[in-house]
Amino acid sequence: MALPSLYSISTGKSIQTAFGGLNESYACAEAEFTEMKNFSSRGYPALQTRTPRRTMRAMGRCNGMYHLNGLLLCEGTTLRYTEDSEDDVTTAAAGGEIVLENAVTDSEKIMIGMGTKILIWPDAKSFDTATGKLEALSAAWSQTGTVTIAPCDAGGKTYTVSSVGTTEPSGPADGTTFLKQNSSSSKWAYVNVLEQYDAKSGKWAEILLNSVKMTLPGLAAAGFRKGDTITVEQVPGLVEEYLAEGVNGEVTIEQMDGDSIVLTGSPKTESTRYYGSFTVTAGGTTWKSMNGSESATAGGTTITARRRVPRLEYVTENANRVWGCNSEENIIYSCKLGDPTNWYSYRGIASDSYAVNVGSDGPFTGAATCMGYVLFFKENCLHKLYGSRPADYQLVSVQCRGVARQASKSMCVLAEVLYYLSTDGVMAWDGSLPVKISGGLDNTWLMNVRGAVGGVLDTRYYLHLRVPGRNETRLLVYDTERRLWHEEDTAAEENASGWAMCSTGRQLYQWDGVNLWATEPEREADRDTDTAKANLEAKVGFEAVSGDIGLNIPADKYINRVFLRVDALTYSVVELQASYEGGAWETLGQAAVLNKYTRVNLPFVPERHDTMRLRIKGTGQIAVRSIAFSMAESRGNRVAGGEPKR
Repeated sequence: MALPSLYSISTGKSIQTAFGGLNESYACAEAEFTEMKNFSSRGYPALQTRTPRRTMRAMGRCNGMYHLNGLLLCEGTTLRYTEDSEDDVTTAAAGGEIVLENAVTDSEKIMIGMGTKILIWPDAKSFDTATGKLEALSAAWSQTGTVTIAPCDAGGKTYTVSSVGTTEPSGPADGTTFLKQNSSSSKWAYVNVLEQYDAKSGKWAEILLNSVKMTLPGLAAAGFRKGDTITVEQVPGLVEEYLAEGVNGEVTIEQMDGDSIVLTGSPKTESTRYYGSFTVTAGGTTWKSMNGSESATAGGTTITARRRVPRLEYVTENANRVWGCNSEENIIYSCKLGDPTNWYSYRGIASDSYAVNVGSDGPFTGAATCMGYVLFFKENCLHKLYGSRPADYQLVSVQCRGVARQASKSMCVLAEVLYYLSTDGVMAWDGSLPVKISGGLDNTWLMNVRGAVGGVLDTRYYLHLRVPGRNETRLLVYDTERRLWHEEDTAAEENASGWAMCSTGRQLYQWDGVNLWATEPEREADRDTDTAKANLEAKVGFEAVSGDIGLNIPADKYINRVFLRVDALTYSVVELQASYEGGAWETLGQAAVLNKYTRVNLPFVPERHDTMRLRIKGTGQIAVRSIAFSMAESRGNRVAGGEPKR
């Protein structure tokens, strides 16, 4: 006799159509993945493989890359600049290149753009993208010839006198100069007055000589310009004794005509031999009066002049100024407004240079600009500078998770947010306090990282990480809109020590130690050429391992059918595997698709299990559209549970 059941257990179905990203934590859900390679969020909510990259050119050495109106590559000691094409804003193919050999030292570079120039540190050089010219930011000059020094007016004009006396001569010609002597002073003393006769007005006009004119042969050729603040040294003591104080040290070039410069010094008001000129050679120093009637001599010297640039570890640009820091001095510097060649101009005006000591301990680890602020990081501290001119600049220091050491290149600004690697994981700073965004990643692995490089493309943040001791590398990609992590493959193990990235706005270039790659080849101007197609990756291997499936299924049900739906976008090979209770992987099905845009269904019957994980692997281009599960009643003994995930 058939008797009715006291209760009925109905079968059910569930389907996953929205797939999350990488989650290496214990809380990885069914639609997330504990392991991943070469999947991305570009097909979200489907799980789609990344775009095949394209080899742009072979590069055995890359010390730095920067994009400004074109792509600048530093290959060892060679600079190679390729201007953007007219059709597209990105190009890295050969053609129309500027190549400067032996231009820089063979070391890692920090580059920053300002106007049409790319500034290169630690070389302290400037590459002009408009002219292709490379110049040093600093300048140096050393005396090899004869230097002349004399008092002059504000316009840089020097004078000679026809006579000296206590009263002006009668019947002078127009333009006659006369030194009127105070009755109690010596003939050439500062207290005397230089006068010039104006025939039109019929009067003598006083001429003030409160500036200093120096003629330094070869100064213009050495790269000095009007407005420079320079350090002058070894000017003979006779000059400061007779003419002006402050000629040695930091001075500003007020006027410049050829090799002649005008400086503003402090006139020696008590000087008895002010009105005269100096001739300086290595053999001796000679002073002569304005009419040449008197002279004095002293020992010779070799005068030097320098336009100094501080040694900077990290640099950034904000508000038409370049900012940098120096850990040995614990100082933050700013160049003169719009002039990265001048860093020591302190004249009390709005365009002055700026420098400030910070009180935090430890070395600086990075610098960036975001939300109108200039940011300098240490591992446990953030220094934020804001203001519009040196007089009102303010420095605010915050104790927080800063940039990790050797991770300064991980800093990228994307959608008004600064992303970087700290000792506690990947952080996002939006103007307030940093927020950790890598909670789903293996934090133990991140804490051992000793090298990080960042890049951006659209709304994605690329982060290449390296652990030198184990020679392990990872390329993580964070979708800032969907807040999903994915992982892509990196260089081969033997080339893992080399990696660099450069974002152009519409393209991301990656260097893997051997080649320069374009992340999205379809964005290149020459994308339709045979050469471009031939340089695409032949195969893209992919793999994704799901989280434990079955944890949210009631005890009276189990999964008895699984249906995987995949779109093959090109020639692809797909393999589906399963692991029950954390055991070995078993192959459930394979499919090879020869045609483009073909839909593949992979149904299978799993073993009786408590929990299950799926692994999708293969080569080609696919998009996982859905994974459906069919559940049945659990009759008989309950399956034994597997060991918990560690």
